[in-house]
Amino acid sequence: MIKACVFDVGNTLVDDANSARIALQNLATWLKRRGIFEDERTFIDAYKGLNRCLHRPHWSHTFGELELFEKTLKALEIKNVKPSEALNMYRQSLEDGTRPDPDVTDALRFLRERGIKVALLTNERSERIKMFIKRTKIGNLIDATVISEEVGVEKPRPLMFKEVKKKLNVQFPAMIMFGDSEIADGAGKKLGMKFVLVKAYKDPEWNWSQGPAFSPDCVIEKVTRQNLEKCLEALKASALVTFPIR
Repeated sequence: MIKACVFDVGNTLVDDANSARIALQNLATWLKRRGIFEDERTFIDAYKGLNRCLHRPHWSHTFGELELFEKTLKALEIKNVKPSEALNMYRQSLEDGTRPDPDVTDALRFLRERGIKVALLTNERSERIKMFIKRTKIGNLIDATVISEEVGVEKPRPLMFKEVKKKLNVQFPAMIMFGDSEIADGAGKKLGMKFVLVKAYKDPEWNWSQGPAFSPDCVIEKVTRQNLEKCLEALKASALVTFPIR
């Protein structure tokens, strides 16, 4: 019997790759208006290249990191804009674009109605997740939140999954991990969790996890009430199915 559903955040509950793209475009437009450069792509391409090849523990490639903006501005020899100013502008744009998703809210409410606990389990900065919860207004639908920056390790490390198990007080076989990464999120299968791959926002270039990939027990397009209901029934019957976006 399933007693808890655990969700990754980025590219699972929200389209991180697209959100970052919009925030970066808005920042590039702002910089262009200040006469920093003539072609916005100059900044966008430089930042995206560094963002893709650089990674540090608990970095948020969605929320932005000061080091990435420092390196980008230095590479482009831009000296009249402070990296902290660019980061703040970028993050404000990202926050402004973060809004409730009716499908996700309805899905989490459905789990509440079923008496199933809900948790977020994410490789992220605490500040970003707190902003996400506040802006999407889902705080009252979540029983636990486990963030890599606070735990000190990232998925696929077992400690991340063990931390959510402890907070929810639910055994691994009674938990489902929903995520877009067969590596980071799929690793819960080693501990006995079920793994559901969420495909709608999956981006092969938006993955910095290393390790073996795990096959999902179920595949859905997006987190919706209807898809969760079908998924729970499918897992109960031990079937592997794919559901279309509704």
